[in-house]
Amino acid sequence: MLRDWLVETRPQTLLLGATNVAVGCGLGMYYGAFNLYNLTAAVMIILTAVLLQVLSNLANDYGDAVRGSDRDDRLGPIRAVMTGAISIRQLRRAMAVVTLAACFFGLIAVAMTLGDDLKLLSWFIFAGVISIVAAVFYTVGVAYGYKGLGDAAVFIFFGLLSVLGPQVMLTNVSGGGADIYPDAFLLAVSIGAGSMMVLHINNMRDAAQDKISGKRTLATRLGAKLSTAYHVSLFAVVVICSFAACFLSHKFWEFAIIAVGLMPLMASVIRVIKHSRDARVLAPELKFTSLGNAVHNISWLIVLTVDFWVYY
Repeated sequence: MLRDWLVETRPQTLLLGATNVAVGCGLGMYYGAFNLYNLTAAVMIILTAVLLQVLSNLANDYGDAVRGSDRDDRLGPIRAVMTGAISIRQLRRAMAVVTLAACFFGLIAVAMTLGDDLKLLSWFIFAGVISIVAAVFYTVGVAYGYKGLGDAAVFIFFGLLSVLGPQVMLTNVSGGGADIYPDAFLLAVSIGAGSMMVLHINNMRDAAQDKISGKRTLATRLGAKLSTAYHVSLFAVVVICSFAACFLSHKFWEFAIIAVGLMPLMASVIRVIKHSRDARVLAPELKFTSLGNAVHNISWLIVLTVDFWVYY
């Protein structure tokens, strides 16, 4: 049973969600202050983000199970809810527990960082509520993920909010106000595009089955050739914005760290170009695209650490 629940949480996706937010936390402490209080707040922020990712994963499986969208011949992992090892009722209860846990840690994070600013506090609580709603309704209710709107949601929640939210929270508590810095915005765009790549490769893998199930993702709408071009264009955004952030606010030699950090993702993109019409070969690229983006994020954490302790 424990293994079934572990599979349901999709642990391979959690590293990407955690490192996306970690970059935002790193930027917040880079422009604010590095101390135990801020580090504790960063842990609360990352825990909230990971729990929201788990909620999104559970809600995705719940919506697919209720709608009967996942077929026995799917190329992705077989979920426990598909085999009956976890019931729909148990999945609903798990979603409720995870939602409460995310609210608990999220409220601690905003209270620690924004408690004396009611305007910012209200905006961040609103953003948290919207994040929960978006996670649940991706495949439940309005099921906007079935209508080709998943990419936009991923860009907003896994890019802009994941990076800029923590940056503002930690600079604010450090006395630096709620300013958004140029490299933070560029990294939010870069990381958002990278997260969109993860969703898109998943949809490319499942395109044939999604057509049968009535899912109208971008991959089903574009077809194999245009889907590949779109995937490459997202990678171009990742690279351009990441290098631009380094050029504007960091040291020239640190381009090398970012370039090395982008290599695993670039290798995955090359494989996608070669095998764009073979869903079975594409299937493992979901893992490699997620890991490639996480490595890129970690390379930025290294840059921020070096800059802070050596040059700042």
